[in-house]
Amino acid sequence: MHGLGAGWRSWTPIIGELAERREVIAVDLPGFGETPPLTGEVSIATLTDSVADFIHEQGLDGVATAGQSVGGRMVLELARRGVGGDTVALDPGGFWSNRELFVFGATLRPSITLVRALRGMLPQLLGSSAGRTLLLAQLSARPWALSREIVLPD
Repeated sequence: MHGLGAGWRSWTPIIGELAERREVIAVDLPGFGETPPLTGEVSIATLTDSVADFIHEQGLDGVATAGQSVGGRMVLELARRGVGGDTVALDPGGFWSNRELFVFGATLRPSITLVRALRGMLPQLLGSSAGRTLLLAQLSARPWALSREIVLPD
């Protein structure tokens, strides 16, 4: 499961290697990619509910789960609920102190506003490693290494 502000494509750099050893099902969380948003409250709990429902509906009980950032927090919640099998949580989000939560919220809101204002220019801006670094530094450890094709849909 992907992190906040991303979609399944954020796993593209490693899906091939994972697929050599496992069947890979990369999903877009509700409100991302082609997946419709949730109606009502959106929280770690409600997003996790939707993924748990998907796992059960698809007959994937016992499936290994992996997640990054918010997705990492969600796979930990799935494990806590007894949903799925092996669990890998990469940099799970949502365990912030009050100060960290304030800083994250205070910096994320302006970032979202900026990206919305630049929407028409994003294909050009994301075409360079410098543009990807400036726009994605808050959400990626190595934004310059991501390709335009991976980040543009998100």
